[in-house]
Amino acid sequence: MLQHGCNEMVQNEPGVSWRAPVRLISLAFASLLTACATASALDPVHMDDAAFEHELAQRFPSAPPQPAPVELTDQRAGQAADAAYFAQYPNYERSYAPARRAQAQRLANQLRNDAASLTHEQFVLRVAEIAALADNGHTAIGRNAFAKNTPRLPIRTYLFADGLYVVSATAAHTELLGARIDRIDGRSIDDIYRVVRRYRGGLDAMARRVLVPMLESPALLHAAGVAGSDDSLTLRGILLNGQPFEQRVAAERRDRAAWVSDTARLIFPDTLGNVGMHSLLHLSPDTPAYLHNREHLFSVEPVGADGLYFALGFNRDAENEPIQPALTSVLARLRETHPRFFVLDMRLNGGGDYTTTYAFAHDIPNAFAGHIYILTSPWTFSAAITTVAGLKQAGGSRVTIVGEPVGDRLDFWAEGGTFTLPNSFLTVGFTNGRHVYNGPCRDLNQCYWLNYRFPVRVRTLTPDISAPLTFAAYRHNQDPAMEAVLAREARSGSIAHTR
Repeated sequence: MLQHGCNEMVQNEPGVSWRAPVRLISLAFASLLTACATASALDPVHMDDAAFEHELAQRFPSAPPQPAPVELTDQRAGQAADAAYFAQYPNYERSYAPARRAQAQRLANQLRNDAASLTHEQFVLRVAEIAALADNGHTAIGRNAFAKNTPRLPIRTYLFADGLYVVSATAAHTELLGARIDRIDGRSIDDIYRVVRRYRGGLDAMARRVLVPMLESPALLHAAGVAGSDDSLTLRGILLNGQPFEQRVAAERRDRAAWVSDTARLIFPDTLGNVGMHSLLHLSPDTPAYLHNREHLFSVEPVGADGLYFALGFNRDAENEPIQPALTSVLARLRETHPRFFVLDMRLNGGGDYTTTYAFAHDIPNAFAGHIYILTSPWTFSAAITTVAGLKQAGGSRVTIVGEPVGDRLDFWAEGGTFTLPNSFLTVGFTNGRHVYNGPCRDLNQCYWLNYRFPVRVRTLTPDISAPLTFAAYRHNQDPAMEAVLAREARSGSIAHTR
């Protein structure tokens, strides 16, 4: 394509040879040089801020098409209106490969024809599948689609490294707290995931976690063809006391106003007490640091004999909790106390705005002389990945990543905007800016311009020490990642002492 030619001049596809008249080649080459001259005049790093903001808005617009659909009283007519509007989506989503874009458009056109005859859950899954064809973590329906406006079991489950477990339940189902669920309506969890995986793109570990609420929805599983009815599910597995169980559980109706919690944060003690649910764990003196502050997205505390721990749960201001004072305070403590090691916990950080933490990540190695640990998980996503990569780049060999792999690739699409389908109570994100953290990104028509001013480059973010969170550790108030950090520090101290 022409935009690649500006960086690499003219290259054929591998193994393809062609001939063309000299005049045509000359005309094409002249056109290429003109385009390259225009592109070379655009320098995202050095252009003035006003011009930069103008180009950023022009190249990466966030506005969806207009007019947007209006909400109708008739569900069938409403779904048809939503589907007609959504048919434009494949042309807005830039991460599709060409064949996938064509497939998405075919499915979107088919949805437009079928919309009035579908149940709500069938409509939701058809939209989800179209978005997931991009196989891009940011290209997806809003998570509320699986959590509300559809019947849901009176339990909440969490996917640990060793299985799917119940972490919260209503009073009538507290006997299921701590139960491992092995089968739903006779099908294994892995078998169900193989079916529903088509409704979420991106890396498998992240997709499986995001899809967990769907496993609690009989109507969604029924629409996907893996459940026998739309109002209840038969669960089979092992109770917390080690006894096998099988129980038919009826779902609760959940409208659009139903209260939901971020799936990633369901592991906090007493998370859903405000909606009458009981948690497996309760806050106690034995609760590990990462579960101390359910109400706060930024928390700092001493750890070990001479360490500092900082949980960064969001890359943006939280409600009544601005981020910059928290970051400034952590840097000040590093400079004043000079801990032997620092732990940045990004395991529950799903992103936000990476420009809020870019300077913080690059200032950490200069604030003290000790070792730096970054804790990651599949929930570490979007701007959180940028922050992890920035600190890894800035700290070099002083940085050790501990935990599980982050939730996305190092070459992904983000930015963009949102299609809102009011009749179906759905939002669908579209992306138009490419982020490449493990290599150069030279295409000014794809690569998100802000990255030229906030550059990040790393080879990999694969954990140096694997320490997945298991239910066995969770139930006993253990944190495998922090235990790995303290064990490494103990070895380092012992080695230093012998020297």
